[in-house]
Amino acid sequence: MQEAEEPLPDLIEVAEARRRLTVRVALVALAVVFFLLGILGWLVPIVTGVPFYALGLIALGMASRRVGRWINAWERKLPYKLRRALRRMKPERPKP
Repeated sequence: MQEAEEPLPDLIEVAEARRRLTVRVALVALAVVFFLLGILGWLVPIVTGVPFYALGLIALGMASRRVGRWINAWERKLPYKLRRALRRMKPERPKP
């Protein structure tokens, strides 16, 4: 029996208001560091680079609304079970 596929929230929450410039610069710098670690992981086979590429994309998605919407659009094309597994790995945000 197939379970009903309930709609899932977006993987990356795209902020309606623009983030402060200092926060966006810090997130882009973090993304660059993760991408460089991914390249290093590609060159040195001890550490895989894929998790660093994923973290870099997430940091970039948090810095830019356009990239965040792009990541969410691509994520919606994944199979439902994989999307649900990604939600289980995502840490819960504390409620104010």
